[in-house]
Amino acid sequence: MNASPVNRPLALAIVGLSFGKYVLGCLQSSPASNLFKLVAVGDLREKLAEETADEYGVKAYSSIQEVLEDDSIQVVGLYTQPYGRAKLLREIIRSGKDVMTTKPFELDSEEAEDVLREAQSLGRVVHLNSPSPESTLDLLQIQTWVDEFDLGRLVSARGEVWAPYREKADGSWMDDPMLCPGGAMMRLGIYLINDIIQMAGTVEQVNLISSRIRTGRPTPDNALLTMSCASGCVASVYASFCVDDGDRYSNGLILNYEQGTIYRNIGPTDTLPKSENANLSLVMRDGETRQIRAGNTFSEYSGIYQWDKFYRAIVKKEIISDSYIHKIVEGVKVLEAMRGLVVSA
Repeated sequence: MNASPVNRPLALAIVGLSFGKYVLGCLQSSPASNLFKLVAVGDLREKLAEETADEYGVKAYSSIQEVLEDDSIQVVGLYTQPYGRAKLLREIIRSGKDVMTTKPFELDSEEAEDVLREAQSLGRVVHLNSPSPESTLDLLQIQTWVDEFDLGRLVSARGEVWAPYREKADGSWMDDPMLCPGGAMMRLGIYLINDIIQMAGTVEQVNLISSRIRTGRPTPDNALLTMSCASGCVASVYASFCVDDGDRYSNGLILNYEQGTIYRNIGPTDTLPKSENANLSLVMRDGETRQIRAGNTFSEYSGIYQWDKFYRAIVKKEIISDSYIHKIVEGVKVLEAMRGLVVSA
């Protein structure tokens, strides 16, 4: 989609620069970069805001109120900590601005649903990367195979994700077990949690075991989550910052259906960069043997920011759907349950 007199770039402010600068870099190197024009950055750390503003030649703000009072800003990229994010989102949408934010969306499911319903009533767009507003190409392919090959019901889903982080405690929300329950699960596993919910439906029961092995943060860096779904599917997600096998970001998923199994980014023979591709294969019975019946690779993968769809929703005034609200809230409920387990421990 190219910017034109009809499709002019939207004025964007990035708020929360610890992660926001990374997202901004990804946006500027993507095909959607011409759809948004950075005009301001904001962070409670005034020095960081000023340094970043100087780097990009834009305005610097050190409070959300300054951002809201700037009528030239049409869109806010909000990358602050998840707990209490609904309050900030509410202030932003009430000021007449649309929002792109990130996972985890919130830790309070009621707050999450309330602010999304308000955005819906106000006609404001709120998108995030996981779950994405529209199914990514890898998830669409999975559903196509389920229908095409009559795979039946999903009976098991097992996800695994790791990245070799060696972080130190810095006093941020990521150091607080109440704000970052499960540690690595909250930060890495949420992508797989949201994917599984999209395919398996509502989660009824959650269990979590975790440990801290090597990172400097007091929150867990090694965690395993199990989920029981209303559909009958049983699922698990393993998330860790402790595995360093040369894969900078492993993100695998096994989906067992009644009549076949779908693998995403699974196995040491997969040589494509997993962080940049989604590699799918379908295995089914062939007489007394098993065979790969289909395979595909996608550059659009689960967890990506769909900036082009965000732009389209704003200019075409597409109201956030009930189904998208449901997907977001169901994921938050799992995090909320994890937090409850931390409290009761």
